[in-house]
Amino acid sequence: MSTLAADRFTRAIGAAIGLCLVAALIVAARPAGGHGGVLPASLRFTASLDGAVAAEPAAPKPLLASGPMRPGDRARGGFTLRNQTGGTMAARLRAKPSSTALDGTAQVRLQSRGVVLAEGTLQALRQGTAGAVRLRPGGAARVQVTAWIPTEVETGYEGRNVAVALEPVEETLP
Repeated sequence: MSTLAADRFTRAIGAAIGLCLVAALIVAARPAGGHGGVLPASLRFTASLDGAVAAEPAAPKPLLASGPMRPGDRARGGFTLRNQTGGTMAARLRAKPSSTALDGTAQVRLQSRGVVLAEGTLQALRQGTAGAVRLRPGGAARVQVTAWIPTEVETGYEGRNVAVALEPVEETLP
């Protein structure tokens, strides 16, 4: 190989190494993509008691404590409702969040006996569930709670910590 060809080869190798180093530096300096660099949210659900319906676990013990949540994360929990009256009743559930911070962001599904009682935003659950749990005298039913932040959410959840009390709203049935 002539000296001229060796110089060209050396320059080409040097340029390729330089470009690789620049590309590696750019990749290393780029901020993290996705939602990894922000503070997570957290949700804590408890079940409120009243005279007609008992809940287990009862507040202040949580039925769901999400831990750190970012878009795409889900948390699951559950509790048991028990009719403490002598008559048949239907119990709907209504959310009483400690804050409006995650109202339009957090999604919640309540399900019992294979039936979805409610699915939507935390804000919608403030109005109460569309479906009700039917309870015979002394009867009980398990309610599963799933909460999540949708993957398409980009902002508005950061650092939000919301406690949600689920309270029963009874309807006496014949």
